[in-house]
Amino acid sequence: MSSESLGAEDLRLAFRAIATDLKGKCDQLRTLDAACGDGDLGITVDKGFTAIESKLDELEGDPPSRLLQSLGLTFNNAAASTFGVFFATAFMHAGKCIEGRDRIAVEDFAEMLKGAAEGIATRGRANVGDRTILDALVPACQAAEDAVGGGMGWHDVLSAAAIAAKEGAENTVNLSPRVGRARWLGDQAKGVQDPGATFVQFFLEACRDASQPSAGSE
Repeated sequence: MSSESLGAEDLRLAFRAIATDLKGKCDQLRTLDAACGDGDLGITVDKGFTAIESKLDELEGDPPSRLLQSLGLTFNNAAASTFGVFFATAFMHAGKCIEGRDRIAVEDFAEMLKGAAEGIATRGRANVGDRTILDALVPACQAAEDAVGGGMGWHDVLSAAAIAAKEGAENTVNLSPRVGRARWLGDQAKGVQDPGATFVQFFLEACRDASQPSAGSE
């Protein structure tokens, strides 16, 4: 296993970069969502990450678990929506996985992803194949776990998770939505990549890119 670990300050710095990255993807998310929904996901992501940027200074000194949970709630408070609830749920569950720890090891990240996926699945009553966030997040969990088991460090683990999320998001093109508001579209949604799953891809790619200066690569 990698001996590298991240503290709360590393996370705060990383989330500044992640927020900037994700805000730059809002137009792509808005276009995808407009093709198979109401088109507001890009706006939601922009509002949520703008709020996160503003909140980060207030969280100086908070332990990693509290920082993550605060960011989840901050996002949802700024952009209250179904997506905001799932975002907050993911961060609350991820934070619970590392309660009481001052630093996060790379193997903790795999557990955090798994916790986030389980929280979303329970809250949304959804499974892989339902054309949701989980179609990207669950494969990313497995890829991260495999990479950690292979002794990889932060950047490589995040890269593996991001690649798996991208593949999972691309596979949603062939799926019909089974849960949520998009169910009414049925097969009409086919041919368009699910915007929620695409967000997971973008988020993990942003985490991967932010990991290079904060944790380094092996």
